[in-house]
Amino acid sequence: MFKPITGAIAATAAGALLLTGCTSSGPADSKPASAITPGASHKATTVTVWTFNHLPNEVAAFKATLDQLHTKYPWLTVKFVPNKDDAAYAKAVAAGDPPDVFISSTPDNVAKFCYNGTVADVGPYLSSAKIDTAKTFPPATLVYTRYEDKQCALPLLTDAFALYYNKKMFAAAGITKPPTTLAELTAAAKKLTVKNADGSIKTYGFVPRSDFDVNRYLYVGAHSGTDFYGKDGKTTFASDPKWQQLLKWDQDLIDYYGKANVQKFVGRYQPHADDAGNPLLTGAAAMEYDGEWHVGEIASLKKDFDYGVVPMPVLDGSSGTYGAGTTLGTVAYLSAGSKHKQEAFFALQQLTTDTTFLNTLADTVYNIPTTFAALKAWDKRDDPHWKPFVDIFENPHSSYKTLTPAGVEDMDSWRASLLDFEQGKAKDAASGLAAAGKKIDSLNSESGQ
Repeated sequence: MFKPITGAIAATAAGALLLTGCTSSGPADSKPASAITPGASHKATTVTVWTFNHLPNEVAAFKATLDQLHTKYPWLTVKFVPNKDDAAYAKAVAAGDPPDVFISSTPDNVAKFCYNGTVADVGPYLSSAKIDTAKTFPPATLVYTRYEDKQCALPLLTDAFALYYNKKMFAAAGITKPPTTLAELTAAAKKLTVKNADGSIKTYGFVPRSDFDVNRYLYVGAHSGTDFYGKDGKTTFASDPKWQQLLKWDQDLIDYYGKANVQKFVGRYQPHADDAGNPLLTGAAAMEYDGEWHVGEIASLKKDFDYGVVPMPVLDGSSGTYGAGTTLGTVAYLSAGSKHKQEAFFALQQLTTDTTFLNTLADTVYNIPTTFAALKAWDKRDDPHWKPFVDIFENPHSSYKTLTPAGVEDMDSWRASLLDFEQGKAKDAASGLAAAGKKIDSLNSESGQ
């Protein structure tokens, strides 16, 4: 079973520790912020790389590449430590003993770690190594690896999100083409809904509730022509009417099924988002919003399943953005407290720019490579199920929300507000959005933005 690489859901447990704002004491060595010359002789050095990855095949892919790196450059030894999350990293930083490189599944915390001095700006190292980020990494990756004018992390594989649909069910319902707008999605969902003789729902057309699977990424702006934050750094929930339109679409479809039925659906299928009990695979849902890793899961779990993948429909009136989507992924940091920054950056550079490694790891964890060179060489880029995700990733309008020093707390707060609205706990959309925006703006203000 393969899980998504992104981590808003995993970061909540780390939130309390991260809120302490533990910082690095700054550069731990006197070496210049420049890249080393690979061909020159170097003193034998050991650097430590931590990663959130923990599955055996993932660990094997990393170790194989790091072993090859040592064979090619005998002076460099990498101590590889898997199964480390943001909370463990923050604790190590606070103790003054961080790993040299940390690979995280929570890009939301990039700005936090950058703002409080936990991680180093790798921009000078990239310049020294003559690596042009704009020519090396697709623009979508730079949104979630930069903060202000600093390159706080480098991308290492990414996720894109799209609409999966059951082709057989579409044909049976007389639907000849996938929806491109949310209004079309609602109409298709109703046609695809099948009820049992007792009136209970056998097949849901589409369940939009934000706490099911990865639906939270439907509500960050990419599919509604909205910006999470305005140019003034404040949330746009109260000022942009499209947020109310988006929530109305969400609420209307939930009401069509009934809040109690949707609650049962989420409770039953959320634990099976990534296994054979997934509702799309069992026939309990005709459409599903999911990440690219689901293509790999389907190939492993039900390879004869006849399905299609298309960009997620967009809010009516935002048709110009159809084809784009939410994209975010794994980030790799150079610790500000590293005692071997030059050598650590060299290891980081190899992991994030080596085409063979990126494509091997992408195939291993069912994710998308994150350099132009790796994408061009990837044998899956033209596969009918993978291509839509590559196209979304490469779409210039695909992005994630602006990152802030509050880290993942802004997304956690937004998710809680969304769920209150969907469960009928919020008075109305307008007041709920205003309150959510005020709370997030306050979080950002307290964090230093």
